[in-house]
Amino acid sequence: MTVHLYYNPQSRAVMTLWLLEELGVSYDLKMVDYEDGSMRSEAFMALNPMGKIPVIVDGETVVTETVAIALYLADKYKDNADLAPGIDDPRRGEYLRWIVFQAASIEPAMLQAGMKFETNQRSAGWGNVQLVAKVLEDRLSLANPYLFGDWFTAADLIVGGALNWAIQFGMFPKTPAISAYAQRITERPAFQRAFATQNS
Repeated sequence: MTVHLYYNPQSRAVMTLWLLEELGVSYDLKMVDYEDGSMRSEAFMALNPMGKIPVIVDGETVVTETVAIALYLADKYKDNADLAPGIDDPRRGEYLRWIVFQAASIEPAMLQAGMKFETNQRSAGWGNVQLVAKVLEDRLSLANPYLFGDWFTAADLIVGGALNWAIQFGMFPKTPAISAYAQRITERPAFQRAFATQNS
């Protein structure tokens, strides 16, 4: 089975491409351009009414949203590469917490940093940039290469991919733990393959 990934190299779809490389899943890239209106075509809007990428089509299954795609792929293709705790694994709850943390906290904090607006820490679901960065720094300061020790999971891919982007563009501080984590993540062979595809 080939997974079809609707993709643009200047988008979050790169994280999905990276995950497909980590899993060793056969995939087909369907390039979507920002300028030619293809994201607003009737065919594409039928897949994702938001008109956004990434989108994957896996047989009869269509999945949108970066975190949802990661959860789906890591679970379905677990036999290819073990990147997620099983549903009965006691670590499953913490894994879900961290993978969703990207969309629930890191992403809005990046938006806040990029647009330079203040938040009420008690009211905003993510608190603010400083809180999100501190929580990440505290977790990544533990003597572990990844969120679950030596075990690289899809949560590392999603969190690490976002953090790498955030520190490159000055949205998050380049603290020692965050910087070292981003470096470890981007040194992975699957990341390098996805990056090579992105630039080919």
